[in-house]
Amino acid sequence: MASKNLTMNEKPKFWRRVSDLGNTLSLAIALLILCIVWSSLSPYFFTVQNIMNVLMFASILAIRASGLTVSMILGGMDISQNAVGAVTGLLCVLFSISGAPWWQVLILVVLLGLLMGVINATLVTIFKIAAIITTLGTMQIFRGTAWLIKDATVMVTDPVLIALGRGRLFGVIPYVTLIALVVLIVIYYLLNFTSFGRKVYMVGGNERASYLSGINASRVKFVSFVISGLTAGMAGFLVACQVGAALPQSGAGTEMNTISAVILGGISLSGGKGKLSGTILGILILQTINNGLTLLSVNAYFQMVVSGGVLLVAVMIDVVRSGALKKQ
Repeated sequence: MASKNLTMNEKPKFWRRVSDLGNTLSLAIALLILCIVWSSLSPYFFTVQNIMNVLMFASILAIRASGLTVSMILGGMDISQNAVGAVTGLLCVLFSISGAPWWQVLILVVLLGLLMGVINATLVTIFKIAAIITTLGTMQIFRGTAWLIKDATVMVTDPVLIALGRGRLFGVIPYVTLIALVVLIVIYYLLNFTSFGRKVYMVGGNERASYLSGINASRVKFVSFVISGLTAGMAGFLVACQVGAALPQSGAGTEMNTISAVILGGISLSGGKGKLSGTILGILILQTINNGLTLLSVNAYFQMVVSGGVLLVAVMIDVVRSGALKKQ
């Protein structure tokens, strides 16, 4: 009787929530199964040290993926993030060893991430170049710029920056995990509790309809790509702090890792669908797979095969979820 009282508008909302819960639940179950399998194969998997290591490496990926989540909900893929991170890491470490205090370095991290995000956003929104083409081009430009800046490894010498990348609160919780938590909370709030977040979903779902309803789609896209650039710059800098060195080739060849995690988490390639919680679970699944294979001393090249397979599976899941197969 209650179901009959649902209005036409309430029904889609109800089933959408059920669908979202199902996706989140299936990802959580997959993560649980992975943990059970790895713990049965390796006695070191369920140790505090290993769990914190997983969180440490997953945190940087999470920072990068949080910005990518916003741009992909819009239907725009940003594949320049790792190159943005390489430029940011190099310039900031060079700035640090020139004598700049750590707080000035952190300001430069934000400025560089915003600047490269603005470049991408301008090309996408003003010059109307497709996002994937834009970021493919800027990826090459930024990567080449990184090599031109310094074609050698630059060591991080500031103890504050090293502690930021490697340090742990109470000797247990990595600082990068706390930073990632703050970034994720901010992005979650933006997507779920602000008008900007609602506009992101509307533009991603139907740009034409959102335009007719009075939404400035170009402005929403612009801000989204700026956010993606900012999180990419932060992640690249934290990688340098974690490794203890900035490299021009940092992150090269691993661009698909972030995209895999986001798609696996339920973000649709066509835009308009997905949640940040799914992205987080996707990241944890990928990082758990890599960690388990490493503990079992599996060949690094085989791990690349697995990563590629996960990307294909994630895309196939997105195709099935979108109903594209039924339309054929």
